[in-house]
Amino acid sequence: MKRLIGFLVSVMVVAGVIGLAYGGSTDSISIKVTLASNIEVNIQETEYNFGTLIGGATSVSGSAVTVQNTSTSNREDWELKLTNSTDWTAIQTGTPVADQFMLMAGFGASAPTWSSTDHALSTTSTDCSVSKFGNTVYGQCGLDISTSATRSLWFRITMPSESVHVSEETIPVTVTAKIG
Repeated sequence: MKRLIGFLVSVMVVAGVIGLAYGGSTDSISIKVTLASNIEVNIQETEYNFGTLIGGATSVSGSAVTVQNTSTSNREDWELKLTNSTDWTAIQTGTPVADQFMLMAGFGASAPTWSSTDHALSTTSTDCSVSKFGNTVYGQCGLDISTSATRSLWFRITMPSESVHVSEETIPVTVTAKIG
């Protein structure tokens, strides 16, 4: 009886090993990996100074500032917004009156053809597109920027018609990057 039980156990072990060795004619494996995500943007200049302008004057920046995708492995899309200065409030349409201003921004090799619809900055983050903060040229706008690539960003300001605040105003502009 012991011999019979030993024989059956041996047969089951051999059958189990043979069964493990059989895998079929094809098989597959799922490989999983995640690309490191480090969304980073850098405005190379720390400020742009329009100088002293009279009430109601409009001025376009004489040179662009350089914005760069500094992430190591991600294409980016950008969005823009401004923060009101201490004494003035931004508008997006119309003509600025007392203590109001309009600041526009546009990416391109040269300053864009300005329109408040496409270029006026607001205090809400707004996605870039070929026309929104762009100049209708895809490779120059704030979309699909590859790693280390740069874009030129131009500004246009329309001053308040008048103000009791005559000291220098600072208007922070923020470029935010997201996966493109």
